[in-house]
Amino acid sequence: MERMYKEKLKEYAVKQALKEAGGKNTKALLALIELEDITIEDDATVTGLDIKALKKEVPYLFEGENKKIQGTGHNTYNRRTEKRNETERQFKKALMRR
Repeated sequence: MERMYKEKLKEYAVKQALKEAGGKNTKALLALIELEDITIEDDATVTGLDIKALKKEVPYLFEGENKKIQGTGHNTYNRRTEKRNETERQFKKALMRR
């Protein structure tokens, strides 16, 4: 019974460490980890878990640098508005000449 408790505690501690490291799918990441090689210290620190190597092996399961940048930053609406305002100014200027 105590062994099952320690195994569950180890699993929860590893899941928490993976979430803190930016893991998207902890269930999939747990499948790649050998829980026998990991130990939990008395102060609840996880030893034997190499998150850097895991990030290198499966970067798509972690959030971070590989995020897709959306949009180009170019706002076409403002450009159209500026062009329309310039046309209106030119029209008004032409009307004032008469």
